[in-house]
Amino acid sequence: MSLIPNQLFYCKNKDTYPPFKNGLYLEEYFLKYINDNNIQTKRKYIPALWTNFQIEGWFNSKQNEMQNALDIWINNNPSSQGYFTIVQYDDGPKLKLPKNTIIYGACSGDIPIPLIYEDKNNILLNIPIKSFSEKNILCSFIGNITSNTLSPNVREMMFNKFQHNSNFKMINAGGWTPIVNKNNQDTFITTTLNSKFAFAPRGYGRSSFRFFECLKLRTIPIYVWNDINWLPFQDKIDYNKLCIVCQVYNLDTLEKTLNSITEIEYTQMLEYYQTIKHFFTLEGMSKEIIQLNY
Repeated sequence: MSLIPNQLFYCKNKDTYPPFKNGLYLEEYFLKYINDNNIQTKRKYIPALWTNFQIEGWFNSKQNEMQNALDIWINNNPSSQGYFTIVQYDDGPKLKLPKNTIIYGACSGDIPIPLIYEDKNNILLNIPIKSFSEKNILCSFIGNITSNTLSPNVREMMFNKFQHNSNFKMINAGGWTPIVNKNNQDTFITTTLNSKFAFAPRGYGRSSFRFFECLKLRTIPIYVWNDINWLPFQDKIDYNKLCIVCQVYNLDTLEKTLNSITEIEYTQMLEYYQTIKHFFTLEGMSKEIIQLNY
């Protein structure tokens, strides 16, 4: 595979977030996967670690240089079938791409993909889970009231509605930081384990790591969205069988919906997760994207 002739495209990510990440981010994994397996696709892959360099303070000053390098690569790698790239970064690629490029994005772009990461230690998967009857919290949220560019602010609206409801445990983490301390990590794990349902609302981007983390802890996530439902692989996954999908303006009926779900129905959701969870792995995600462009 021909890489873009500028090492800035392949700098290391300076952050370790979420705290359970131990390994590669999705852009890093896909680049390695397609390179190690020498995979050729009809639509040509643009090999860039967008998030790694776009979060760097030096990116703005290097943007023209990197755009020139990308343009050279495009000219040297023509594709009659077009191009594709994958990106975790909330706002997608900040460089200009060819018009016939499909963006597989975790939070924006053309086609949704799961917002996931590698954890070689399987921290969340190795935690003993609790049964439906052992979970004493109907629904919880531990996170930041992140702003998004569209009104209303989904997390703020959700938090304000349920923070005084005794059936809901709502904890505002106080603001985003790339470093999550051990106490906050433990609070997230303990509270989620003891919750039948857990909010996994969009933040600044249209997705959240939390959606996929909750499922690893065998707690049913509630995905709250406003402008676009950004759940991945909707043609392959029946989300009505997996979780609760709630448009932000339908929060008024949410508690009634949660209380109506029986233990049998809850168990069936978790059983369905076992049949589709490969889509939420980095390898499974990579295979799906490659198949779509093969």
